[in-house]
Amino acid sequence: MSPDQSTPTNLVAGQANDCGPVLIVEDEPAFARILRKRLEANGYEVFAATDGEQGLALAKQHRPDVILSDWMMPRMTGVEMCGEIRKCSELEGVYIIMLSNKADSNQRVLGFDQGADDYLLKTCESGELLARIGAGMRIRRMQKELMRRAQIDGMTELYNRTYFFRRIDEELRRAARYDHTTTLCMVDLNDFKSINDDFGHLAGDAAILRVAEVLRENCRETDVVSRYGGDEFAILFVESDKAGADQVMKRIEDQLRNQPFPFEDLNLSVNLSYGLAEARPEAAHSPDALVAEADELLYEMKKSKKASAAMGAEHPSRNLV
Repeated sequence: MSPDQSTPTNLVAGQANDCGPVLIVEDEPAFARILRKRLEANGYEVFAATDGEQGLALAKQHRPDVILSDWMMPRMTGVEMCGEIRKCSELEGVYIIMLSNKADSNQRVLGFDQGADDYLLKTCESGELLARIGAGMRIRRMQKELMRRAQIDGMTELYNRTYFFRRIDEELRRAARYDHTTTLCMVDLNDFKSINDDFGHLAGDAAILRVAEVLRENCRETDVVSRYGGDEFAILFVESDKAGADQVMKRIEDQLRNQPFPFEDLNLSVNLSYGLAEARPEAAHSPDALVAEADELLYEMKKSKKASAAMGAEHPSRNLV
């Protein structure tokens, strides 16, 4: 990097706050300091490693959006590190720029074959380096947005079923590792078909959106609230036992029943049933088995509420106010 380009160019100023960290992997201390100073002056959060092994470890720890890596380093070269990073699912999509003193096309090809996204000479101007980093950050933002859309239910903006099953598998393994209890809740709206039949599918959509809103309001940010399909929802209460999850669900049930929501010239209230299955760390649980257990308890509650309604109790799922 040319020494006369050490002052900020503002090519990425204002954009860096929207970006993840940059990881510098460089065994020459003086050059690493120049890179770090330049990036921090332009608003980037920067971490630094002195070889490929340390770089790989820091990448897993800090999940950078962009990695700037020297090619030749002790213990593990930059291109070897690049190959290892591409094997890590948790680092999928990280943008890797290889830096070298050699303008060697064979070397560039090898780097790209190992998963590098870009290749720069160390003698390049600072402005070009920042522009390449900016391009990498734009690609990462697009990737993240696509990933976000792929895991979100388009109607409710809760997580979708695909993401839910990915997370439940992760959380069960994490709970077993760290001796935590996790509780799964399966949720279903009662008598949902009659809402559609009596008031139309727009009313049904409004009921689903109302439930999604109340679930989101009452669950913690660490909980995984998902639309499972149709009028069914699934909630993963992370690091919570069954008793704690049941308290939350009773609060949600009361709020939905007692706080009607407007639809056209009507006020509607919805009611739900739920089943809770607890995963304790000392017992082995598979996602499918946990869902099946919660489903069974959900339908037991639905049958109980239907029986109460048949005996003349207040209709549990829909009231016109």
